[in-house]
Amino acid sequence: MNIKATLKTLSTLPAATIYEASGKHGDMSPALRQMVPGTRLAGPAFTVRCLPGDFAAVLRAIDRAQRGEVLVIDAGGSERVTALGGTSSLAAKTRGLAGAVLNAACRDLDEIRALKFPVYALGTSVRGTLKNHPGWLQVPVSVGGTVVHPGDFVIGDADGVVVVAKRRLAQVAKKALAQKELERGKEQRVRAGEKFVKMFHLEALEG
Repeated sequence: MNIKATLKTLSTLPAATIYEASGKHGDMSPALRQMVPGTRLAGPAFTVRCLPGDFAAVLRAIDRAQRGEVLVIDAGGSERVTALGGTSSLAAKTRGLAGAVLNAACRDLDEIRALKFPVYALGTSVRGTLKNHPGWLQVPVSVGGTVVHPGDFVIGDADGVVVVAKRRLAQVAKKALAQKELERGKEQRVRAGEKFVKMFHLEALEG
């Protein structure tokens, strides 16, 4: 599977399927919530680390990130700190970015939802930001309890966010396809009326 096919595979599969295919590894904390219902994100990570409450690094990242990349923002881990708003989300979407994941709050949520820009955050806050410190771009960050390197693949849907290390993309994509087939097989057996006790070999637990 070439890199284009690999990325397409990862982009279309559910986050939970990819998590299972990754060996139950790479999931971010469920504290990071899907802020725009009905959206999903998938793409290579463009990482950002900023001082809590300072927004300059995020603005620099939006200018530099490439179409299809996901902003992964380490803003300190507090829901009382804002690291994304309506205007910055508009700029990110206009530039073709795939979404944003941040261990902080966002604000202007109605605007972000109107844009249908995929955002995963700790919540919302009315607080504004400073713009004094340049921060750090394209460095390893820790967001949602998971270390993310530039270029790692990030997938987010209604279940949460999963990160696949860049070096494991082909391996995980292949296993994810197999995992999806396994899931389809189980669904077919359920529709056919098969009992879970038989499907999962639970006879010994029946007493």
